[in-house]
Amino acid sequence: MTEPFVDTETDRTKSRWIAEAFQDFGRPKTTVRSLFYFAMRRGVSDYPICGKLVGEIRICRPYDESDGERLPKWVSRARKLGFIPEDAILDEVPEEHLFFPKTSSNGTKPRIEVWINKSALNELLLPICNKYEATLVSVSGKPSENAVESLLQRSDRPTTILCLSDLSVSSFLFGKNLAKMISEARLSVEKDIRLKCIGLLPQQVVDLKIPTVQGPKGTKEDRRKYETYLKSHDLGKGKMAELDALEAYNPGGIAGFLDKCISEYVFNFDRENESWLLDQKKGVFPKD
Repeated sequence: MTEPFVDTETDRTKSRWIAEAFQDFGRPKTTVRSLFYFAMRRGVSDYPICGKLVGEIRICRPYDESDGERLPKWVSRARKLGFIPEDAILDEVPEEHLFFPKTSSNGTKPRIEVWINKSALNELLLPICNKYEATLVSVSGKPSENAVESLLQRSDRPTTILCLSDLSVSSFLFGKNLAKMISEARLSVEKDIRLKCIGLLPQQVVDLKIPTVQGPKGTKEDRRKYETYLKSHDLGKGKMAELDALEAYNPGGIAGFLDKCISEYVFNFDRENESWLLDQKKGVFPKD
């Protein structure tokens, strides 16, 4: 068994590397997986491989995908030892979370909701949701019937849902499954709810040059559907790309990504309805 003191020295060595990578990243707060993608992209040969002797660093090399499994451990040690601030890493929080915008104008424009299936990114997305008076909903994996029923109750005017999920076997159907649940739930309720998946999409992964990594295998049927979904893109069989990667590969991070998506949606909505508004001012209304 390794001596406790040796363990501590290894922890300190790895924690120092975590602190340097975190500082280079330049984000005041981030997730473990975002740091993982940044470390791989960083490409610096400074990742320490420790030997059995106290404080011994056998070799330093570039960070690799295979190192990701132990990253949560070293991040935890770095926080505990004070090498990075305790609140610097955003963790997953189980269950479902609902965040209403700080301000809400009662207008004719549709309501906007952003649904995401990982809660660690909530804090990064909230400022953008507040900017556009959008509601943010995060769920653990799959939304519950209660979450959908709550959506129906608050959708007092046309509502557009923008979906965010990982590009993986377990998550690529998040938007489609949510749309199905909404459709089935509102059979007896008159509601105007539309849904659009805004990321991660295969073409976005290609355009941003996000590396794909090994992910959960899922069921045989889900793997078949996923392979069909990725068929026109050379992204590696069964591999995944995570939303967290946007922090490292999109210039504005995931917040900038969402800002652009919502602003484009708002612009397109205004443009599509411009002629209707002009006709309305003239007292002429379009046919149903």
